[in-house]
Parts: sequence; C-alpha cells; structure tokens
Amino acid sequence: MRINKRVAFVVPAGRSDDDLVDTVTSILHYSDPARLVVVIDDMSRSGASFPNVQELSPDIVVLQPPTGLPSNGFGGLWAKTAFAYHWLLERYQPRLVVRFDSDALLIGAGLETCAERAFASDSRLGVLGAYRLGPDGGERDFAWAANQVRVTAGIRGLLHPRRRTAVRRYRELARAHGYTDGDHALGGAYILSAEAIGTIDRKGWFTRPGLSDVMMGEDHITSMLAVAAGYRIGDFSGPDDPMALKWIGLPAHPADLLSRGKLVTHSVRSWADLSQAEIRAIFAAARQPRQAESQPARSHS
Repeated sequence: MRINKRVAFVVPAGRSDDDLVDTVTSILHYSDPARLVVVIDDMSRSGASFPNVQELSPDIVVLQPPTGLPSNGFGGLWAKTAFAYHWLLERYQPRLVVRFDSDALLIGAGLETCAERAFASDSRLGVLGAYRLGPDGGERDFAWAANQVRVTAGIRGLLHPRRRTAVRRYRELARAHGYTDGDHALGGAYILSAEAIGTIDRKGWFTRPGLSDVMMGEDHITSMLAVAAGYRIGDFSGPDDPMALKWIGLPAHPADLLSRGKLVTHSVRSWADLSQAEIRAIFAAARQPRQAESQPARSHS
C-alpha cells in the first residue's frame, strides 16, 4: 500500500555543500508536515553523500539514480528526475509533487493550499510554474527551447534516430492538446498535480528510453509529456502569483519578495551586488523572526 503525503518535493543535487542544507531547511520550515523530500544524489553511488541533509528530518530520502544514465544537464537530468518520480509513485501517493532546484528557496507557508486551489479550479491543469508570464509581468521567451525541439525532431535529428522518434511521438501527442514547441514551466521550481504525474507514470513514460540523451531541458521534456498526457500548463509566477522565478538571479530584492508574500523564489545565486551567501542569510533570518533585525542592509544598485 502506498503512503499518503500531501506534498512531495523532488530536489536534484549536484553538489554536496551547505547550500543544499539551507534549501532543504527552507522546505522543512514552510511546507506542510505531511510531506516527503526526495533528494536526487548526482554525486555518489555509495549512499553516503549528503549526510547533513539526511540528518535534518526523517521526512528526507536521498536517492541514488541507477548507473549508466547520461551525466549531462539536459536529458540526463530528466532521466534522473523521471527515475525519482517513478520511485516516488511506487511507494507514496502525494497530492502534489514539487520539482525544486537546489538554488530555489521556499520563503513562505501555504504553497500547498494555493496549488490545490488552482488545480481544483481546472481538471485539465497539470503543471503550475513560471510559464508564459515572468514575475515582472513580461512574456517569457521560449525560443531556445522551441529550437531544441525542432532540431531534434527535424532533419538534423536523423543523426540520432531514437531521440528523433521519441520527441516526434510526444510532440505529436502534445500538439493534439494545444502544445506549441518549447512550451514549459521553468525548471527552477514547478508543481505537478497528482493526476498529471500519475497519468504520465501509468503510461510508462518515466521509464521508457529515448529521451535520456536529448539536448532538451528537463523542464522542457516534463512539460511536453504533461501536455501529451492531456494536461495543460498554468502560470503561477506572474506579478500576483505565489511564485517569483527567474532562470538567472532573483527577480527582486529578497526584502521585496518577502514583503509581497511570495512563497517560492529562484535563483538565489545572485541579485544586484548581493552574493548567494548574503541572499540566503536574509531568507534564513526571515525564518527566525527574533533575528530579523540583524538582516544584511538592503543593497541599492
């Protein structure tokens, strides 16, 4: 019997360092206690890596992907994430699955409620994240992702027939549900409904070969599969949404994100002249109200 969880976070980790501990600490602080955190270990096959992370909570599992998977950050990352999704769904029954980068942070409570409300409003909604709109209200650019789909599925894709066949098949299925080449929710953090991820898994798409060595982003592949399965992607990172996500750097100063009640942000690697350590310190202080007065001074640039 599978174990019920309100939410499962799936976090690929390529470096064993304190940054991952801080990211997982933010998840534990703000998420519903009926949760599971699956860290995909991309560093070790011994099961001994990330000990500091595992010590944080019994709700954390460090998962070693099988040997032989590509090590690239495109289809290789998707293959490892797909392995984790299938492993998770064999053992647990989450109502939500949050794919979370190690340089993302949960910065407020209530993400589960917001996501559940959105999914309940539309039975065909299967993915929530930074889709068409950015945090500033501008349109996101899908040109690179669209080009990768077209190159793989086009004449040049004949050099790698297995990849080409797989992408063409899923793209055809997705187009029947309104997919446009490159459509995706940004991989820094996105949310899958139980129905969408369950449908993909039951179809066997998480375990079927053919996509593990494509030069497409993990978020591009997962989004295409969700649409191919009959679901749609929804914006959840616009100006009035709970998420505030950019590909590179934060979308605003940490203090602004906190004052606006944002719940998730990416990427904490930089903002103006603030370093990642300084950014993480601000958000860590917000998790400890008594230390709020000691937050680093706001940068002006």
